[in-house]
Amino acid sequence: MINALRSSFFQLWQAVREAGGEARKEWNRKTSVVAAALVAAALLPFVIRDPVRLAAMGSALYTVLAAVGVNFAVGMAGIPSLGHGAFVAVGAFTVALLRTEAGWDPSLATLAGVVLAGVAGVLVGAGAIRLARPIVAIATWVIAWLVTFTLAAFPGLFGGLQGLPVPEGTLGIGSVGLVVRLTPGVHYEVAVVLVAAALAAFFVLSRAPWGLALAASRDAPAAAASVGVEQGRLQFHTFTGSAMLCGLAGALAVQLAGVADPTAYGPLLSVELFAAVLLGGVGRPLGPVVGAAGLLLIPRVAQGLGAIAGLEAERFEPAVASLLVVAALVIGRGGILGWTDSVRARLGRRRPDGAEASRRTPTGLEPNQDAVPDTWRRILTEPRLNSSRAAGRGPLLQATGLQKRFGGLLALDGADLHVAPGEVHGLIGPNGSGKTTLLRLLGGTLRADNGRILFAGHDLTESPTSARIRAGLIRTLQRVTLCPSLRVRENVVVGATTRRRYGGGVRSLTLTPLARAEAKAMDGEADALLSLVGLEEAAERYPRELSGTEQRLVMVAAACAAFPRLLLLDEPSAGMSHAELVRLVDIIGQLRSEGVAVVLVEHNLRLVRLLADRVTVLDAGRIVAEGTPDEISRDQAVVQAYLGPRGM
Repeated sequence: MINALRSSFFQLWQAVREAGGEARKEWNRKTSVVAAALVAAALLPFVIRDPVRLAAMGSALYTVLAAVGVNFAVGMAGIPSLGHGAFVAVGAFTVALLRTEAGWDPSLATLAGVVLAGVAGVLVGAGAIRLARPIVAIATWVIAWLVTFTLAAFPGLFGGLQGLPVPEGTLGIGSVGLVVRLTPGVHYEVAVVLVAAALAAFFVLSRAPWGLALAASRDAPAAAASVGVEQGRLQFHTFTGSAMLCGLAGALAVQLAGVADPTAYGPLLSVELFAAVLLGGVGRPLGPVVGAAGLLLIPRVAQGLGAIAGLEAERFEPAVASLLVVAALVIGRGGILGWTDSVRARLGRRRPDGAEASRRTPTGLEPNQDAVPDTWRRILTEPRLNSSRAAGRGPLLQATGLQKRFGGLLALDGADLHVAPGEVHGLIGPNGSGKTTLLRLLGGTLRADNGRILFAGHDLTESPTSARIRAGLIRTLQRVTLCPSLRVRENVVVGATTRRRYGGGVRSLTLTPLARAEAKAMDGEADALLSLVGLEEAAERYPRELSGTEQRLVMVAAACAAFPRLLLLDEPSAGMSHAELVRLVDIIGQLRSEGVAVVLVEHNLRLVRLLADRVTVLDAGRIVAEGTPDEISRDQAVVQAYLGPRGM
């Protein structure tokens, strides 16, 4: 028993040391400044003893906490919510009612407020992930108004113009017999801790697999879907968490204020929170802090305008908030922080968005022969792949009678395609012949009107894209689509989304040993795949710094990160130089040697002849010929209709 305890303690100590080591690697000057600012903020109550000022600062910090919650929804998940003030109201009035009407303990009432805000987030989020972004903004704005109307319609329940008084609470720690009064100073310290924790959570989660997948689905949804990112699920959970964070801010802020005033939770609050995120910088961890500081200008400017016009300042606050939103839109997605980065870049102090990344062009496209084969072979010898090779004497893919109509146009008419394990199957034909449509049907982004798709003996005809990817049926897109906000390595890591076992939100936030080990392994695999495609030197660069053909190679690497059994390549050689074509031939040859099948849609007929074991020719949605490259090149009907006198 003692030995088991010692072993457990040693493993825990090792995990803590590893986590600390990784934290030290991420520590930089900006981190030091933020940490120093948080420490200074926590020490302010020892300098400022005025409870009124402490209450005002605590209230401002709770607003920052709510803005961080909005940043999770808007910046991380890409859901333009204009109704998060409603979740703040749910948390606030849940606490007010439970404290005044039921006499609940403050901690239990706060927990109930967070839970009910989460329930509201579930209901709103379930609809938000299904709607287009402009509709989401309008719908959430309507929800903010509905909450306002509800609060005003039941003055007997919610207090009307007078509001609901919330008594000052105490927290009892029974085990030590300690009772803590929730004074403004205590609220302020709680707010500092919660804001620091929320900012740290945003930073960690945005760099974890969860955040990388969300960034890809937000900025390049087609590319993310092609490697199995389940955008809806990730957005739904993130939106729900953001609603709970806003509910927590409302539940605590109302206890600090001592009254739940319905007029304080109108649509203006949602606009202010949204403006804070836009003004500071969408998706930036410190964006809500900077933006909330800008929000403090709203009442001051409104008071000045009211004094000039001789009217109440409250009349001018919506107009001032709207002007802030317009200013944020003019500045752009980066907000104030992005603007300052650009200014520093112009002054030559550092480069924005990837200053640490080298801007050197790779010296060549030759692979690292010493490092690639062993790592690549280890990646491809996943048990799932071994089982497919062992079982796959017959065709890996059997697609029969596939038909697809777009209105009155018959794009594909009874197409059959059979591919064996380790086979490179060329798919050629003139533009508009149905090649890409066939790949989309196989990949699951389109549903066939008729026909059947069997893969490794399983019927995938009605299966979604994510299920096909998990089975090993991976497709690259015809257009270059990478996530511009992620570095090259991170784009490749996103490709491994369906293989992750420990990359969930909770594990990523808590930095569990298994999650950290898996993330480290995925980074190593991504580097190996980049080395395979000759872009190992570009790992820390952004896609915009690469040529179009280099970006295509990154897409191939990301697809390989998903462990394909059958890889559908849609015109991968478009625009490639001779050296890059040689690299592509090497990549496909390596895949074939490890038992991975490839369906290659190409207009480069020399490449098809060099690589393909068999070739299928499409014309006007129908298969007009199939055979070896030599057989196809001798088929007179194909030569006259498509290949021309020179053939393949």
